[in-house]
Amino acid sequence: MPRADRSARPTGSTGSTDLSAVADLLWRADPAHPERAEETRPRLGVRLIVNTAVAVADAEGLDALSMQRVASELGCSAMALYRHIPGKDQLVAAMTDAATGRPPTPPPPSPGSPATPWRTEVEAWVEALWNLYLGHPWMLRAPTLSAPVGPNELAWFEALLSPLHRSGLDRRELIPVATFVSSAVRDLARVATELDPAGAAAYGEVLARRLDPARFPTLCSLAGEEGLDEAEDGDVTPIVRHGLEFLLDGIEARITS
Repeated sequence: MPRADRSARPTGSTGSTDLSAVADLLWRADPAHPERAEETRPRLGVRLIVNTAVAVADAEGLDALSMQRVASELGCSAMALYRHIPGKDQLVAAMTDAATGRPPTPPPPSPGSPATPWRTEVEAWVEALWNLYLGHPWMLRAPTLSAPVGPNELAWFEALLSPLHRSGLDRRELIPVATFVSSAVRDLARVATELDPAGAAAYGEVLARRLDPARFPTLCSLAGEEGLDEAEDGDVTPIVRHGLEFLLDGIEARITS
């Protein structure tokens, strides 16, 4: 699950989310869903608006996005957009599902060859999601207010649940494990896109001047160790790989025992 879908709830609102309305919009924006006849005649439509908004966010970030900005890109008034999308929150939800796209699919096995191992499939899923977030960092700034309801995000969730199911995990463990994996990838991707390279390079020196062995004995004992030094180059990728390896090892050990 790359992330949960954004809701229609305005910023700062305490009202409940109209999840059905959000889901309807996300499925209307899906290229696999046939557009209604009234959407094929006008120049504007949900998909055109959403794709334009994604282009703005990719180029300038989520802060640059507004209904007025998207309307300007399309050469129309902001009011014209509201005929198709109720507001910015719903637009961001549709943008995220559209930018997510379809999940990776394992190659079909050759005749007589075994299917892709479940562990290999999970690793490929994580790598694909990691690259997706790095390619669309604005997605990491969109709020998470519900479980997935969009067609693409549901497809990603299914693509992770399937190999985990084949691993032999108990059915009750599938959604918690899948949610943990997707959430960990998302948060580490957020860290990777926010890290200041200069600050990361100075990390070891800053710690060395301040760590008191009496107060931080374990941290001091790890000085110079792999992992702590990795923080100095600002590369979070090894943390993702190591964490996933430990998790999958744990799943295999649990199933075996």
